[in-house]
Amino acid sequence: MPTGEFTGFPRETLDFLEQLKANNDREWFSGHKNAYASAVKKPATALAEIVAGELERLTGQPHRPKLFRINRDLRFSKDKTPYHTHIHISWLPVEEGDGFPVWMFGLSPEYCTVGCGVFEFPRNVLDIYRKKIAAELGDDLGRMLDRLRHDGFRIGEPALKRVPAGFPDDHPYVELALHKGIVAWRDLEGPEAATQPDLVSRCVTEFAKLVPLWRFLRELR
Repeated sequence: MPTGEFTGFPRETLDFLEQLKANNDREWFSGHKNAYASAVKKPATALAEIVAGELERLTGQPHRPKLFRINRDLRFSKDKTPYHTHIHISWLPVEEGDGFPVWMFGLSPEYCTVGCGVFEFPRNVLDIYRKKIAAELGDDLGRMLDRLRHDGFRIGEPALKRVPAGFPDDHPYVELALHKGIVAWRDLEGPEAATQPDLVSRCVTEFAKLVPLWRFLRELR
């Protein structure tokens, strides 16, 4: 499937993920590898590649896509089911690595979502983040997140219950200090949204609204 011909995931993608959820074992997956390749990996790769180009247009930075493996890492998990029952894709500028904000797409039998942010700042970046939001940039970020919420985005839940020592309790956006990372999500209208021919334009439209947040988080260095 050339990326220029991508017009949404086929219905078979959701069918496969639903069936995998009901039959999450190696024997079943082994018998359905061809279906995985055609219904999941092929269209997901096409989406990843075409959105990478669109993100370069939006940001001026070339991006590399990452399609996450369907195999689960079972080493430290009590849940021993071997496969993820979702598709997760991320995009990051070519020259950047851990701690920089990423663009994200997720699809499962329960949801279709796009987002942008950093799940957890590296320790040195977290220190910079707290210093900056304690000063004038806290108001800027707080107002930015308020606008995103008003526009229908959801912001990832804070990691902390108590404000860190030394952060001003009277700050107008004191709740920002409870976060160890910032991620904003737009939930599309259920998994069926991924099968629509306008999926790429929908993703790019939502990503465009998140560019200011992406730029803010990139500058926490």
